[in-house]
Amino acid sequence: MSLATASSSCCSSTAAISRRTALLPAQRCPAAAAGRRRQHVAASLDSTTVTAVTQQAVAFVAVLGGEAAFTGLTTDASTPGRPTVPATMGGVLGTLMAAVLVQQEGALGTAGCVVGALAGAAMLSVMIQRVQKTPFNPEDWPGAKAWPATMALISFFSLSVFFQALRTALE
Repeated sequence: MSLATASSSCCSSTAAISRRTALLPAQRCPAAAAGRRRQHVAASLDSTTVTAVTQQAVAFVAVLGGEAAFTGLTTDASTPGRPTVPATMGGVLGTLMAAVLVQQEGALGTAGCVVGALAGAAMLSVMIQRVQKTPFNPEDWPGAKAWPATMALISFFSLSVFFQALRTALE
């Protein structure tokens, strides 16, 4: 069967032929698509939400890891309120895993939102505990509590990002 015969069996007018380039293959020739199964998969999050959540998760991981490394290297090991490696690595890995899962469709994307919210909540708890353990010194400005308090605020933002994405995914 020649190309001209195949195209004439699908569409007969010249207007329809010029329109064919803008259509999907199944729309170009319904007779050819009749033998194929169509499956519609609903994405849990739209692409702009996935991009925003992923960018903010990567930024959170960079700040979280950077602050832990900087404070860990410049603070004496016996100082109360110093960041701990297991807690920080748990937050970093949990947030990275959540960012990867959010990029998937369906239930995996929703699971990524849950994992990210849990990682953000855990890091918020860890940072609040660091603020409470860090001694107050009125002569030191902005004070030793500034970094853990700022990280608690950023952890809250991360929790909020994943929670809002979860709400969007469940709607």
